Amino acid sequence: MDELRELTPLDIKPKISSMKFSEILEPLISGKKAIQKFETIHRRKDGTDYNVSVNLQLLQDEARPVFFAAIEDTTVRDAAVRELKQVSQRLDTILANTTMAVFLMDDRQQCVYMNHAAERLTGYALEETQGRPLHDVIHHTYPDGRPFPLHECAIDRAIPEDNQVQGEDMFVHKDGTFYPVAFTASPIRDEQGRAVGTVVEVREITEDLLAREAMKNFNASLQERVEQVIAEREAVEAQLRQSQKLDAIGKLTGGIAHDFNNLLQVIGGNLQLLMRDVSGNIRAEQRVQNAMSGVSRGAKLAAQLLAFGRKQPLAPKPVNLGRLLADMDDLLRRALGEGVEIQTIVSGGLWNTFVDDTQVENAILNLAINARDAMNGRGKLTIEAKNANLDERYARQHSDVEAGQYVMIAVSDTGEGIPHEIRDRIFEPFFTTKSQGKGTGLGLSMVYGLIKQSNGHIDVYSEVGQGTTMRIYLPRTRQDEVSKPSAAVGPVRGGSETVLVVEDDDDVRTTVVELLSELGYSVVKARDAASGLAIVESGMPVDLLFTDVVMPGTMQSRDMASRAQSIIPSLAVLFTSGYTENSIVHGGRLDEAVELLSKPYTREELALRVRKCLDGRSLKRGSDPVQDNTGQGMPKKLNVLLVEDDVLIRMNAIEMVVDLGHVGFEAASGEEALKILEANHIDVLIADIGLPGISGTSLVSQVKARWPSVRVAIASGFAAPDDGGRDGVGADAIWIVKPYHMGDLRRAIQSN
Repeated sequence: MDELRELTPLDIKPKISSMKFSEILEPLISGKKAIQKFETIHRRKDGTDYNVSVNLQLLQDEARPVFFAAIEDTTVRDAAVRELKQVSQRLDTILANTTMAVFLMDDRQQCVYMNHAAERLTGYALEETQGRPLHDVIHHTYPDGRPFPLHECAIDRAIPEDNQVQGEDMFVHKDGTFYPVAFTASPIRDEQGRAVGTVVEVREITEDLLAREAMKNFNASLQERVEQVIAEREAVEAQLRQSQKLDAIGKLTGGIAHDFNNLLQVIGGNLQLLMRDVSGNIRAEQRVQNAMSGVSRGAKLAAQLLAFGRKQPLAPKPVNLGRLLADMDDLLRRALGEGVEIQTIVSGGLWNTFVDDTQVENAILNLAINARDAMNGRGKLTIEAKNANLDERYARQHSDVEAGQYVMIAVSDTGEGIPHEIRDRIFEPFFTTKSQGKGTGLGLSMVYGLIKQSNGHIDVYSEVGQGTTMRIYLPRTRQDEVSKPSAAVGPVRGGSETVLVVEDDDDVRTTVVELLSELGYSVVKARDAASGLAIVESGMPVDLLFTDVVMPGTMQSRDMASRAQSIIPSLAVLFTSGYTENSIVHGGRLDEAVELLSKPYTREELALRVRKCLDGRSLKRGSDPVQDNTGQGMPKKLNVLLVEDDVLIRMNAIEMVVDLGHVGFEAASGEEALKILEANHIDVLIADIGLPGISGTSLVSQVKARWPSVRVAIASGFAAPDDGGRDGVGADAIWIVKPYHMGDLRRAIQSN
């Protein structure tokens, strides 16, 4: 006390200057105020500071004025207020826009925050409520005018009871009107877990109370909705079971196709070798050729099964389906006949989709032909293309659909419709309602596989006796469609090389010979594959073989070309055809290094492609010629390691490798292959994917790491996947699809 006597008020108020303190005292001295309230900081003897609230009065003591100060330490309270303000700042951005009324109170239940919704609800602005208990704002009377006791306010009990309180209550608006609310009051705790305030969430429930009056009707409506949801769920579960069933069938058919291709490889490979042994025996050659035709048909069937199993190779790109349908118009009219009226409707502003346009064309053609058959060749076919949005509700009802934007193609017919009892089976492979010999049952299966592989969806609506609508949904892409490159322009360039033209049509052959002669080429001609090969075998120097794909006689043009290139390794080959023949197409794409000029073609197109093939001879794959003692170029002899667990395929393939002039090494497993690689120099590795022990993928990865100079080829009964699906193999690996031919092996071995 004695120490304080030596101090002035300013000595313990470090934040107030003498001038400021005089300003605080002036209203008391002048008599303008009886009490002066202010907040400041006091300093203790030990140098620490604390917050204070000061009530200062000027009193008369024994005829002399004295100042009386009532001082309250507000450090703890101020800290709590600051914390609450910080909380308010963090929440303000969120709470300012919510429709829920939110109040914050301090430990005395005085309002420190109200969001905009709370101001609208009560009619009070935040400034009007600060420093007042919330109870005084919303509960000052009952509706009948009686005062509302503090102890009956459940909100005020949230802190004393130290728990969350929920309930319903009646609030009074600033204008005196009453309104019902639902509230949740929760304590705000400090770091020690002590309650230092309350947060209250409030919403008006006038509409809720009105709704309760109609609860009976609501319950009835709810029951109806529950029954509807249950029915929808059962429908979705049925669709899921059907989807899982088709997926399981897809895996099964894909596996069957793989094994089937292995069998075809054994048969086809031996037939190719047998062709050499029976050369000159026309009857035997014809029988072998008939058998090879059967192998080709089997390979086509396997490709259809792979399409359903979603294992066909796709070449997706941005496509406008409106343009695609316009391009298909003539094809559809020829395929369906005059008895079917075709109407095509394309909506304006049609989006693009990311698909393989060739496969989509096949799918639309399949659906159109099915529709024609359902109409017995007479009726109306409507093809519609438009944009579509499949929402979350639709996605919930269809387990295989992802909500989003799609391009929809609907194919509708006026046929006999699909009976409900078989509708779930129409996409199964080999299921058909057509009479024997009228269909394979694979058309719709291929469509289904393509749509699923393209991340799309297909929906079927049908009424017996009325017709069927197939709706295909393909995901939208925002990429622009790339226009097909136009034919090259510029001067036509010929040459002086020798071209062998093999064409069975006399008029076409004469025209081609004239065109090539005018370009300066020396032209030799033949009417079939056997005659063309005889010219090559005679020793006549030939630079380019220009041959039709489909030829009369026992020898195919593809085989003629392969045998001709084995005699003249530098020989360039250009095929021509009115359609893509299976003999040069595998897995849905042209064989590597195959050049095809589609009929009809112009003089400029012919000149361009012939020149391109001739100029590219030096870059021809596998043309690493060495000179033998006759001076004739021949392929370099390579060490080829074939890894195949099927002994028949392995024996057959090794014989082909040897016949191609190379040294063959064979292994039945990845482990055996690694031992051979460690003991021998290997140039080319040809490995099956499905090997016992070390898988083909793992073997290839190890070979690439340890022997990077070894060229790698993959032999599989499955079609080659997209580059993104070749993990562990690499996009640069050559892919040979079983059943493969000697020419396929040659390309794989000699590929750079």
